[in-house]
Amino acid sequence: MKRTPLHSRGCHPQHGAITLLTALILLIAVSLLALFSARIVINETQVAASDYRTSQAVETAMAAFDRGLAQFNADGGRIDVALTAPTQAQLDALVASCTTATPVTDAQEIFLPDPTDPTTPRTLGLYYFANTGANDRCGAGGDPASGTIVSVGWSDDCEAQRTVSACLGTVPIFRDGAGPKQPFVTGASVGVTGNASIINRYTDISVWAGDSAAVAGNSFGTYLRPSFTSITDFTPAQLQDNDPANNAQLVSNRNSGFGVDVVLGDVSLANLTDDEFFGLFFLQDKQAMRDLADAGGNRLDPGTFPPANTAGNVTSGLYWVGNAADLDVSATNTGVNGGVFGSLQEPVVIIINGDLSIAGNGELYGVLYVTGELKITGTPTVYGTVVSENGPNTGAGTLNLVYVPFGGYGGLPPPPIVDSGVVIPGSWRDW
Repeated sequence: MKRTPLHSRGCHPQHGAITLLTALILLIAVSLLALFSARIVINETQVAASDYRTSQAVETAMAAFDRGLAQFNADGGRIDVALTAPTQAQLDALVASCTTATPVTDAQEIFLPDPTDPTTPRTLGLYYFANTGANDRCGAGGDPASGTIVSVGWSDDCEAQRTVSACLGTVPIFRDGAGPKQPFVTGASVGVTGNASIINRYTDISVWAGDSAAVAGNSFGTYLRPSFTSITDFTPAQLQDNDPANNAQLVSNRNSGFGVDVVLGDVSLANLTDDEFFGLFFLQDKQAMRDLADAGGNRLDPGTFPPANTAGNVTSGLYWVGNAADLDVSATNTGVNGGVFGSLQEPVVIIINGDLSIAGNGELYGVLYVTGELKITGTPTVYGTVVSENGPNTGAGTLNLVYVPFGGYGGLPPPPIVDSGVVIPGSWRDW
């Protein structure tokens, strides 16, 4: 019997091994791709969470910064020396109690959005000031009107922290950054002598007037620093002493007339317009000064100054007394009957847009500027400068005027002005 070959009986070689291998490779590739995608999702989630925490920290630091700047402005552009940098131990304790954070000491200011508001994340932040020593990168050197503000913010879980800082300063109000260089300046005549005493231990001119002057009063006198002496020979207290018998020499009186410290009939002064005269002393015009006083709540209508609710005192800052509607001074009159205005550390600038009559025995530290008539019937004492734009300057009262150069070379600060604080351009850091 004839045998049939095996390959002719329906037995064939195997097929499909390549397909199986390909499927296995694809399965492995899909698995790796799934694992890689999961890893990407995890990384992206972590990045998003980190970005969210960072945004929280930055926003909280910015909120604390804004609060610190508002505090600086509310203090009249003055550094609050009580709000100093926290120690590392205080910061560590603060972060350790992140979710229940409270101020570590009175020197800390904590910013916490309302935790009862579910739409507002509970975040932690603080700000502090520096204006002395190594902590002040802005070189303020202890000047209370400038310094460094630093704010720190954390995320709601305190895992992320960001710090921002900037140099703070104030908008100057005086021309050339310094107050008037004379005790008494007027574009008109001087008749406010009476028994006035004008003591000037800083400069050589006691009275600068655009018109003539009259001497009256047995005790009238102007006094300068003794000959052959300099400012550095005296302490600040000696320079600001209101007794002319101490460290001063008589230059002008009723018997000898006006001496070298009184400049009268200066036509360059008399021929100035009101705005030009104002510009001799202030960097900004009248409108801007009135608006600045108004922003600080110190724009007052004519009448008795200070108002009754101040208990006869004005602490510090810039005051504008005059009509709110315009700069017209034709029918305004203000009377001062006493009180204490400012201090050597925090002087005032009072601008009377109209006539002013002074009675009583009040004290003023700073600059008094009158656009209309100045009449003195009382015995006020002024440490600083009196400026009368138009006059006439009359009255038989006794003005005791001691020249103090606020904001000038006398080393005394300019007046604190509410809302005058600014961030110095180019000083911002967010690290």
